[in-house]
Amino acid sequence: MFKVFKKIPGLIIVLALSPLCFAGTSYINEIPDFTQTDIRGNKSGNGQQYCGPVAVSNSIIWLNKNKGDQIQLIHKLASKDYMNTSLKNGTGTSGIIRGVEKITGELFDGYKILEYEGWRKHPEKNSSGVKIPSINRIKSAVTRNSTAWINVGWYLYNKKNNEYNRIGGHWVTLVGSKYKQLILHDPAPRAGKTFSNEYVEYSILKSGTLVGKKWGLPFSAQGFVSLGKGMHKKKGADFAIVDGVVYLEI
Repeated sequence: MFKVFKKIPGLIIVLALSPLCFAGTSYINEIPDFTQTDIRGNKSGNGQQYCGPVAVSNSIIWLNKNKGDQIQLIHKLASKDYMNTSLKNGTGTSGIIRGVEKITGELFDGYKILEYEGWRKHPEKNSSGVKIPSINRIKSAVTRNSTAWINVGWYLYNKKNNEYNRIGGHWVTLVGSKYKQLILHDPAPRAGKTFSNEYVEYSILKSGTLVGKKWGLPFSAQGFVSLGKGMHKKKGADFAIVDGVVYLEI
């Protein structure tokens, strides 16, 4: 939105008004980018399903001013008393929220906001009431005292029925944004095993239906954020769609 601020003969000065302060790139090189398969051992399944605790640990370490050992934090977050990460199915939204709530209580004496946007099952007390994650909120989520984690759904697309069939999911750390891009730290080894800021283009789906076996489906796909170029999709997936976002402010 633009507003004419002052007119001078022969000159117009225009003031740009922005309703939001986007995250930008201020913190992208400060926030860790841990690779989940660097977690070794049979008890952890060599980190194959640890995207949730790893994605969260990236932000928690940063918010805690790089204090503590990240590997120890990941194991704690994945444990039964925190996220209860499954070696078969990974970490659900409720597990992520439970782990974040507990660790923020220990490290920061609690939180100001711990809230979820999306269609997946989650604790009622942490509900925003919003089923379709807002791209504007996502882009303004990372500040010195706040962060967010994105739950990406992997989908196969059926063009005939205009349906997106969910075949899995993945957690990533949101670290910033640019125009028409989200900047992510992706725990998956397919995103590389060294530090990398992933600049991911996005678009908004205009039609279709999200389908699958998860609680909450089917659900209209209209309005959901689809992650495109720059996203390291799971092999076999046609689309990476933002199923939900967990927001934290301490």
